Amino acid sequence: MGLEREKPICNVCHGTGWQLYKAQADGYSQEIDMAKRCPQCSGAWRSDDRTGVPDEYHDADIEKFHFGAYSVDMSNIQKIARSIIWQWKEWSRYGKGIYMWSQMPGSGKTFLASCIGKSIMIKQDLQMRFIAAPDYINLVADSYKRDRGEYDTSEVYRSCPLLIFDDIGVQIGRDWQRQEIFRLVNQRISAGVVTIYTSNMPVEDLNVDDRTKDRIIKSSIVFQMPEESIRRKRAKAEQDNFLRDILYTQSGK
Repeated sequence: MGLEREKPICNVCHGTGWQLYKAQADGYSQEIDMAKRCPQCSGAWRSDDRTGVPDEYHDADIEKFHFGAYSVDMSNIQKIARSIIWQWKEWSRYGKGIYMWSQMPGSGKTFLASCIGKSIMIKQDLQMRFIAAPDYINLVADSYKRDRGEYDTSEVYRSCPLLIFDDIGVQIGRDWQRQEIFRLVNQRISAGVVTIYTSNMPVEDLNVDDRTKDRIIKSSIVFQMPEESIRRKRAKAEQDNFLRDILYTQSGK
């Protein structure tokens, strides 16, 4: 088997895939470090994404999230999202994460979590992972079947500096599952690492132990996403644009 060819390191971004620059941002009195995709390599070397972020959000970053697409004021949520990215050291020092929820499917919570997570990963050059709660439970169940001494593939989610734990609350509430969710939450808090949760219910209604709820509330800034489907709005806009282009083409014949 041949040797794997090393990927060349870009002399602009030095292998990060992003170029930092100073700029003024809303809510800040001084210019802060911001990032844009490298103008030379476009971050092409990062194609081997192992974060677990869904493929549809592969290129997620906070600049691609349209807070203005909602019919309600999103300024407070926008400030929180930008704060955890640009003031990451303070959030990380206190072990503070985010719990965002809404009952409406397609409200944008998973996309927003991915945008925040990817932006932090790039800016801070740290390890980030994304996993849905049912997938995590399945992974832990598989680890029970492994021979003693084998590497536990679920451990990375309990120890990585940033975890997006998607759809917490949809897992079946068996006792061992509640215990494993508690172990994840408690171990991450004990290690002082940050978790971003998404859910379709408030923390109080989660089918987890009360001690798990208490720890999530203690370690998270909790907010509710608007109960409206941005996914449907985006689909309708795409359909409208398609029809407009088709009709325009026909009328131009």
